[in-house]
Amino acid sequence: EVVPHAAYRLVWDSRGTLCHRRASVWAAEQLLSGITRTTALRLHLGHYASQGAGDARGGGQAGVGRRQILQVRDASWSLAGGGEESLRLVADHYCPHPARFRRAWDQQRGTPLFVWRPVPPSDAFVALGMVATTTPEPPALESVRCVARSLCRPVHDPPVHLWDDLGGGGRPGSLWLVNSTQALWAVEGHGAPQETAWDLAEDEVLFDATGRPSVELAHKRAGPGRRRTW
Repeated sequence: EVVPHAAYRLVWDSRGTLCHRRASVWAAEQLLSGITRTTALRLHLGHYASQGAGDARGGGQAGVGRRQILQVRDASWSLAGGGEESLRLVADHYCPHPARFRRAWDQQRGTPLFVWRPVPPSDAFVALGMVATTTPEPPALESVRCVARSLCRPVHDPPVHLWDDLGGGGRPGSLWLVNSTQALWAVEGHGAPQETAWDLAEDEVLFDATGRPSVELAHKRAGPGRRRTW
């Protein structure tokens, strides 16, 4: 399921770059929740960019809407649920980590910024966002997840321009919002991304006790028994 998220840490901001406008990049944190056991696992689909230096919670400010994140949750209400390990099995099956990264863009004035596009493990998966580092080494594969193509749809709305490095010199680049997750997307140059972007097809999908999606994904509810949802 897609839920609001409010805990982020700063990855980068544009101070010292000489760019005409300021921007910052943030990573979600505090991804596990539960009282007596872990009942929800939130998934990194990418980092988040904001106009200015304000944090990534958004809500009509910083050039973005309300920030949300994909969550796998045990909806069984049972104290004997599988906990974190069970949630990770579902997440790893439908939202695996990438096979590798491809550098999408970088700038090296002020604090350097390197933006990385996840390369899915196969054509059965797509990337919904990108991740950023301040060093030229690729991030850890575990820092982001891809999503099963069968659970996504192509985006038909135009990308939303968030920031560009005009005035900063070096190789031109820009940051965009391309889907409802509002995850970071970067391109070389100041033109909009031209390739097909992907988004989650549903805000919620139910899984049965075996980890299989409910019939026709979110269009019908799963039957009785332990259920997990995103």
